[in-house]
Amino acid sequence: MLATALCSVLITGCGSGGGGGGDGDAKPTAEPKPVTEGALRPLLLSQADLGAGYVQAQEKSNFDDVSVEECPPLEKLGQSGDDTQFVSKAETSFTYDDTDATLGEELHSDRPTVLSSKLREQFGAYISCPTYKMNIGTTPIKVKIAKSATPELGDEQFAYTSTIELPDGPQVLKTMAVRKGNIAVILAGAPALVDRHINSAVGKLPAGS
Repeated sequence: MLATALCSVLITGCGSGGGGGGDGDAKPTAEPKPVTEGALRPLLLSQADLGAGYVQAQEKSNFDDVSVEECPPLEKLGQSGDDTQFVSKAETSFTYDDTDATLGEELHSDRPTVLSSKLREQFGAYISCPTYKMNIGTTPIKVKIAKSATPELGDEQFAYTSTIELPDGPQVLKTMAVRKGNIAVILAGAPALVDRHINSAVGKLPAGS
């Protein structure tokens, strides 16, 4: 399903509000170290956390054939490769109630100042272009981006909505990220599902993260 694939592609967005962006004078050794993928995995949302109607997706899509046009900052971001990656990552995704509604989650870990600066860079690239074109293989898709409000969670919060012009009509997806210390939670999918579960996703993070 194309919309489900897009849910996993659209994992970063615009910065909105939030607490400090990291202490620029702090030495890296004074910051919490990144946690491993193995430590992140138990912190992902589960079917038990979400409740009835959610089915965990089994397939992982390959996005090597995704490209962006008509937005130079996003094109540059895509060319950065490993420079934009964090130390560790864990992910999962769900469908809801036999519908097209999807919910994807990613957890990333790095030093807090690195998480903050890279998230701001990535999210800033998205909001720099209200519209852009995404190519998935040979399929061109027009995407519109709008900034969204965020709840006061963690140390920093980021959110945006994407209106994706699909052949069978537009679909709206929401992407929301919350950084708490050295871990960032990113939810993407149907706006109502993202809003419903962001508190639970952040609540699973350890107090000292």
